[in-house]
Amino acid sequence: MAKQLPCGRKRSALMSESDTKNSEWRSVLGNFLKKEGLRLTEQREKIAKIALSKKTHFEIQELVKEVRREHSDISPATVYRNVKTLCEAGLLHETLESRSGVTLYEPSDGGHHDHIVCLDCGEIFEFHNAAIEKAQEKAVADLGFHEIRHQHVIYAHCEAFKKP
Repeated sequence: MAKQLPCGRKRSALMSESDTKNSEWRSVLGNFLKKEGLRLTEQREKIAKIALSKKTHFEIQELVKEVRREHSDISPATVYRNVKTLCEAGLLHETLESRSGVTLYEPSDGGHHDHIVCLDCGEIFEFHNAAIEKAQEKAVADLGFHEIRHQHVIYAHCEAFKKP
């Protein structure tokens, strides 16, 4: 059953639950590690499997707890190092900061999207708007830059909580 948010919306109706848990992640990670002169260790594979199975945005501390719950022999430092590696490999990416200022991560799905953070319930909604993307590209070009990556985050109050 879909969780109901404080505003009355159902999470599953608005969240884009990406299936980007790409079945080829082992190959992508293996190729990246080989290029970097690193090995695909058992610990690295366990961390990647858990991180890439996430269906929502997550804090690294949540991942550390889950990894430690399933694999007590893996240290928090190993999780942190491997999250960095998974980001560099393009399998995970930093998305935005939570309301408490902590960086959130999510599995990469190969497609770009932006975020709206509800200031009332804290839920994160994903969206893509071609017009916004085009305007950002034009601004970058007009100012003489070459974009590497960007994040577009809108912090907003839900209409359901709007006071008359």
